[in-house]
Amino acid sequence: MVNPDVTTIGLQTGFYVLFAIIAYFVESGQEFKWRTASDLRWVILDTFVLIFIYGLYRFREGLTHQAYDIESKKDTPQEPLVQSDAATNAPALIRNAERTAGNTAEQLPLFILSMWLYGNVRPVTAGVMGGIELLLIALYPFLYGTGKKHGALLPISTIPRYIMNEYMAVASVMTIFGLVRKAADDA
Repeated sequence: MVNPDVTTIGLQTGFYVLFAIIAYFVESGQEFKWRTASDLRWVILDTFVLIFIYGLYRFREGLTHQAYDIESKKDTPQEPLVQSDAATNAPALIRNAERTAGNTAEQLPLFILSMWLYGNVRPVTAGVMGGIELLLIALYPFLYGTGKKHGALLPISTIPRYIMNEYMAVASVMTIFGLVRKAADDA
């Protein structure tokens, strides 16, 4: 039997190697330099919108707990304990609110860090990737729970976000350490 931890580590390592190869060519001639706020305006906007969306998701989570009379998250290990005469789909609604806020919180640190680092390599591209990330984050609550367990369509929101975050991080680190191909006129 295949060890899932080994498989996960192997896949993750493979993705980082792939991103490094892509970054070597795509980031050709780029250099990391601290940018001005004007250069980073789209990155700044994406950051504020992300914080706003995250706040909305946390607020939604709290309202959902209040609406279904859930005292605390510890009362909801798998199937939430609904103490009111709520609708029969209350556990699914509660889980959706919790996972939406939780998934955003899980990806938020890598997204912020990688987007800001990459913004100092390619500010406009980082801003565009940040905007795409925000759209995918906004889709998450609509896609969670569309299947048997989490949602058959959920990877539409999560997988591209992982790919963009990890690519921006790898490309930024490679650029910082000068591991990208030099520009043609520098050769």
